[in-house]
Amino acid sequence: MTDWPIPSDGDQVRFLKNIQRLLNEGSFVASYKFALLHSLADLAVEFGDDSGAPLDLTIRQIAERFIRLYWQQVRPFQVAGSDSGIVLKQNTGRQADVINRIAAARVRSAGSLYRGRMDRPAWKALVSDVATTVRVMPLWKLQTVGSERLDFLYDNIETGASIMLKPGMAYCFRAFYPVLCGLFRSSWIDYLRRANARDLGYANDLQDFLFGHERASLDVYVPILRDVQRGECFYCRGHLRSSADVDHFIPWSRCHSDLAHNFVLAHRGCNSAKSDHLAFEKHLEAWAVRNADMRAELNQRFDAAAIVYDLDVSRRIASWAYAYAEQANSQVWIRDSEFKRLDGSWRAILVA
Repeated sequence: MTDWPIPSDGDQVRFLKNIQRLLNEGSFVASYKFALLHSLADLAVEFGDDSGAPLDLTIRQIAERFIRLYWQQVRPFQVAGSDSGIVLKQNTGRQADVINRIAAARVRSAGSLYRGRMDRPAWKALVSDVATTVRVMPLWKLQTVGSERLDFLYDNIETGASIMLKPGMAYCFRAFYPVLCGLFRSSWIDYLRRANARDLGYANDLQDFLFGHERASLDVYVPILRDVQRGECFYCRGHLRSSADVDHFIPWSRCHSDLAHNFVLAHRGCNSAKSDHLAFEKHLEAWAVRNADMRAELNQRFDAAAIVYDLDVSRRIASWAYAYAEQANSQVWIRDSEFKRLDGSWRAILVA
């Protein structure tokens, strides 16, 4: 087994500088490259580790991330003072092909990504179409800066159904994930402002529109989680009334994961108090135990509802989030307005 060293401080600085070069000097005739960079960062968190090892990623995995990123963005954006919304142009010419295909899929599924996945033949065809576009358009052009090839992320072999992130690249995507996603999103928003300048005017609410979470899509989880949690709030164990919130246990703001095991059902007050914080170790242990002990029932219910889940990936995302928080000396939420400093005890829960 190869012992892959983590990138040196100098290597990590070079990674960030090269990312900045791609954003500043790369040619962007569509928003695909922003989506590709964001997808690579997301997949590094979901499937990578902190060993410095290379990471194989299939183009299909990248295509599915593309669909998830664009799904919100293809709905009409309501510009202030306008009676009707506009679908934002994602390129400098006519509307990007991927956008049209995802928009059509969204209409067919009445806006629900989960309902879209339930039509398995249509979903498979959509992923295949998007994968073809990813392969032809941004994948082999992302690392071109002017007349120079900057192949630091992966080799531009220009063929095949997968790529391999080079040693240390998944580590860097994971280590700087929040910073990188902020860069990718702000660059993406700036691009869309330019591409839609005539229609957008001074619209200032693009961030939530483009990258916010579709709360209505979480309704499918309510009956499942209410049964599994025996009608109790996940955090305070009090009785759940008719109204309850589906909460991202690992907050959406930290990692855009909609995998089913990440969700819990909570009182609105508990959910509001936790907000975008990580939960302290006792809550983490309860989450891990619930997912392990109820795995068979949860999988059966998720399959019946055509909900996407992967417990191993959900645990890897949680491990990444808690490791990142520990390195940042962060506090975690206990209850109400009570917090504590995160210690290393989370490792025994997630690494076991």
